[in-house]
Amino acid sequence: MAFPSTPSALWIVSLLTALLGAAVHSNVVHYDDPLQPTTKDETVAVGGTVTLTCQVAETDDSSLQWSNTAQQTLYFGEKRGLRDNRIQLHRSTPTELSVTIAEVQLSDEGEYTCSIFTMPVRMARATVTVLGVPSIPQISGFEDPVREGETVTLTCTSTGSKPPASLRWYRGEEELQGGPDVVESVPDSPTYNVSSELTLKLSRDDNDALITCAVNHESLKPQDKRTDQALRVLYSPSAEIKPESDLPREGEKFYLRCSGNSNPEPSTYIWQKKDGELPPLAKIDDAYLRFESLNKSDNGVYLCQADNGIGDSTAEYTLLVQDPADPDSFVTSPPTPTSSPTPDISDSSPSPAASTDAPATTTISNELFPDLSFAPDSSATSSPTPPPLTASVDTAHPASSFAPSMAASSFAPSHPASTLTPSVTVGLNGVHTVTDPTAMSTGSGVDHAVIGGVVAVIVFILLCLLIVLGRYLIRHKGTYLTHEAKGSDDAPDADTAIINAEGGQSGSEDKKEYFI
Repeated sequence: MAFPSTPSALWIVSLLTALLGAAVHSNVVHYDDPLQPTTKDETVAVGGTVTLTCQVAETDDSSLQWSNTAQQTLYFGEKRGLRDNRIQLHRSTPTELSVTIAEVQLSDEGEYTCSIFTMPVRMARATVTVLGVPSIPQISGFEDPVREGETVTLTCTSTGSKPPASLRWYRGEEELQGGPDVVESVPDSPTYNVSSELTLKLSRDDNDALITCAVNHESLKPQDKRTDQALRVLYSPSAEIKPESDLPREGEKFYLRCSGNSNPEPSTYIWQKKDGELPPLAKIDDAYLRFESLNKSDNGVYLCQADNGIGDSTAEYTLLVQDPADPDSFVTSPPTPTSSPTPDISDSSPSPAASTDAPATTTISNELFPDLSFAPDSSATSSPTPPPLTASVDTAHPASSFAPSMAASSFAPSHPASTLTPSVTVGLNGVHTVTDPTAMSTGSGVDHAVIGGVVAVIVFILLCLLIVLGRYLIRHKGTYLTHEAKGSDDAPDADTAIINAEGGQSGSEDKKEYFI
């Protein structure tokens, strides 16, 4: 076996060393080299847009170039290399080259190379990571309503995530503890399918409740994708009887309503009376038991049985019919006999009836009208108490028989009738009230005040017109002074005055008038 000569062996070793050094040099970043390009890694979701930027600190007029994962030129300076409309030039300067890739796909993931053609060629690589966006989660395992007390298992599934997504369960705002996530890879695809299960034992409180499955993933931040599933729970009735009113009275219409409180609603209602039969006038109307006219014989315990096919329930209600309401009536005090007082009130004495009934009426009036000068104790030396106004009411003809009357009496001049207010005692359902007839004149008093105000305004306007007219007439009234009889004031008689008058007819042109 012949070995190569020593010079040939050294040449081969030197060649291998140079090749290795060149390979190592291409992957080393020289931070102190101003011509060394710099890049950074990018992460983007499927369907998004990513921007690749390559920069150098200085330039020697060499061009920058971006290449894809297959080493195909994307852009060389401002010149397009690969005919792909998703790839566009973002910025091109002597020290920077930036390109954008829109509608990113999973196949766009990999290492992209930025090169500057100097001696030697300098390169930098940027890794683009593409995230697979998970689909909206789907909940399965609940198609038909479930009876109360049964167990149901829900399954939530989301596909297309990269890396695998995580699933969460919620009931309203409350997070539920579901099973662990099951991750499955998709054949011939870098994405994953994720699923999770939730097992629930349902009660009637879960009826119409919303169960939510949410998928969390980096590509969805800050939000997530959710799906709701409404639960339908079937449960037996919980019967309850509700009366029309809490105070049923004899002779009135009345009903009882049976409420099932179930899902579905009860289909049949059975009404019964405990320890007896239903009254003949009571009518069953599905969930209602109606009474056309209550009677005390209707008293008793009533039962309602509600059935919805899943179960039944019975409720009871005790009916106690009250006495009929008292009809409205007016109760008036009897007329109070009084004697007509004479001018000498010291000799008059009130009748026993007046001395007995008047104080009671006066006391009530003083309570309602504290400003009135009534004295509960009338004596011979005091002013006579005005008799109360009485009214009689015929219940058969209330409109025509209400006739107030007042006993005839006379009052002393020192106590005018306007200071004494007769009272009317009215009884309604046993409650006695006292009213003041003068209260009825309040509206007419307001009308008189309005009319008086209008008249006052009109009188004021007329006075103003008179004042203006008087001033106008005075300004056009005065004394006129002429020179026709100047100097005649001292004449002893008329002839001399005429002779001594200065000017005479010859001075008529010099006459002047003055207006004061």
